[in-house]
Amino acid sequence: PNQLHGSYHWDFERLLSISMVPLLAASAINGAHPITDGLLGVVVPIHCHVGFDAMITDYLHPAKVGVWGNKAFVWTLRGATVLALIGCYQFNTNDIGLTELVKKSWEA
Repeated sequence: PNQLHGSYHWDFERLLSISMVPLLAASAINGAHPITDGLLGVVVPIHCHVGFDAMITDYLHPAKVGVWGNKAFVWTLRGATVLALIGCYQFNTNDIGLTELVKKSWEA
């Protein structure tokens, strides 16, 4: 990677985090909507992926857990992220959607 890679990565992380604010606000104010549920179903898992990836990079690096251990953690995270994205898609298209899930959980 070149010098700008870290800069772009940092910018992407911040943009992703900042984009969650209006998404969550729109869901809270307007209630369930397929567009906001769909966007939340992508943005939240990717946001979690970026955070856990930073944790693996910082604390589970190859010098600490070995090359194969690091690769196992990285690929486990990637698999979990794909499963989370598929689960969010399925939940949004075949069930009540993420916003309604949070609303019902909040009222329970």
